[in-house]
This record gives sequence, C-alpha cells and structure tokens, in this order.
Amino acid sequence: MNFINMNERPQNFVKKYKPEERFEDYPKAKELIRLKSELIKKRNHPPAYLKEDLRSYDLTKLGKFDVVLIDPPWAEYTRRFLQANMQVKEHQQSWSLDELKSLQIEKIADIPSFLFLWCGSEHLDDGRELFKHWGYKRCEDIVWLKTNRDISKQNQYVAGHDYGDNVLRRVKEHCLVGLKGDVKRASDQHFIHANIDTDVLISEEEAMGSTKKPEELYDVIERFCLGRRRLELFGEIHNIREGWLTIGSQLRDSRFSLQEYQSYFVQDRFNEEKPYVGPKFIESTPEIENLRPKSPSKEQQQQQQFSFSFGQI
Repeated sequence: MNFINMNERPQNFVKKYKPEERFEDYPKAKELIRLKSELIKKRNHPPAYLKEDLRSYDLTKLGKFDVVLIDPPWAEYTRRFLQANMQVKEHQQSWSLDELKSLQIEKIADIPSFLFLWCGSEHLDDGRELFKHWGYKRCEDIVWLKTNRDISKQNQYVAGHDYGDNVLRRVKEHCLVGLKGDVKRASDQHFIHANIDTDVLISEEEAMGSTKKPEELYDVIERFCLGRRRLELFGEIHNIREGWLTIGSQLRDSRFSLQEYQSYFVQDRFNEEKPYVGPKFIESTPEIENLRPKSPSKEQQQQQQFSFSFGQI
C-alpha cells in the first residue's frame, strides 16, 4: 500500500541492509569480512586509470586479467536521459551489440577469469549473447534493489511517467557474472572464496540520469576472486579505485604505465615495503581460512557418501 499511495518501494523497509550493519548478529562473519578487507586493502595496488576511447583503443596490449567489470552504455540508459528531459551527450550515446562484441574481451581474459556485466533491467538477453561471444558461461546473477528514500533526488516513478513497454515498475538492475574456464570451489581456493556474500545488493538509487552503481559490488568481487588483475571498462571518475585499472573516455586524465602496472604481479612473494607488489593472487591467512565457508573436497564428499551408504545397510 505504501508503494501505491506514497511511492515508497518495498526494499525501503529492509532492515540492516547496509554492509556495516549486515553482520552485527553474526560475529564470525563480521570478523571474516574485517580480516578479508584488511588483507585486500594491503594487497591492492595504487589506482591506475586511462582516459581512452574504447571504440579505438587496443585492449589486447594490456595483457591478461582475472576480473573484468563492464557497465556498457546500453540503449536503456539513453532512454532514461530522454525520459528525464536531459540532453544526451556524445559519450552517453548507446552502443550496439555488435559494437560491444568488438571489445575483444575474449583476448584479454585469462583462464580462469570472471566477467561482471551490468545489464540494467532490459539487456539480460544481450548480456547472455555477449557471454557466448566472449567465451563465458553464466554462473551467477547479482541483483541491485534500488531504494528511493531520498525524495530530493526526484528519481521516483510518478503518475503520468512514460513507462514505455514495461508491464511492471522496474526497481532493480542485474549484473550477470560469467566464468571463463573452469573453477571448483573445493580445489581452487587460491582463486576463489565462495559463499561469503549474497547475490543481492540494496542501496539508494542515484539521481535521475546517473548510471552510477553500488560501490559494494567492488567489495563483493574482491572478497570473492583472489586474482589481483582487475579491469573496469567505461569507467568514470567515481569508478577509480585502488586495486583496479579503470579505462573510459570520461576520465579527466591518465595515470598508467604498462611496465609499472605489470610489475605489480610478477614476484614470487609480496614485497614488505610495497605490499601490493607480489604474486597475481591475494593469497590468504590461517585466520581467514579458519572462518570462511568451505566446500568439502572430493575425498570428503566420497567419504560422506560412503558413510551414508553404510548407514543404510
């Protein structure tokens, strides 16, 4: 009834949805998040960013990456600008599916690696087609539930608003997660730590016309994948972040040396003076391993099956 009468979305009333509140009642999970966050911060290299037009820039000269994050300029975003009576600037013009395919993600993705692809509300089928073209298989779907508590942003659906072909009011966006190669939770613990976070993000929707996404996704990615070579495409100033290489035409300038960047990941051990210089994986600690959720190994699974079968005799 609140949504009908007051335009308040149901997710506005979810309690303890913020990352800093979520684990208050779960001390072990809270401690795990703290330990992981401290280690990740220590291993993240200084922010690297390139002001380049992705229509012409050759990504293949950068080498391979463990994680690629993309929020493409979808047609859905362009329509939002028009619905808000905003002028669509050149960099906000949407890319076609064929133009996105030309990014050659398949040539910069290591094996194994992960791709996080924002698809808005309307481009899930396009996202799946891109996965197929670039050689990824979908393994997860992260959903962003957008709250609208801040009425000053004027981003709520209102009476008379043009909903286009929508039959339901759209209050969420999707980020598809793709895997290139094969990863097993029990045997590839040097590369992934699974089951720490959930597949739902809840945060306030940005002002009308903005395509900014929840910063929490970075934390989810970094806690999940221990690969340190992370790339974000179509990045803007607010996307620049430690531990990431950000590329986009709307950045003010560049701070990037390919030789220096590649030197962060080629050492056998981490450097005490520069703790972000070392192997390409973050690695773990005994404290983290003691707390994090684990999948049983193949031997443990076989032993459990044998014990169950023996118990049935």
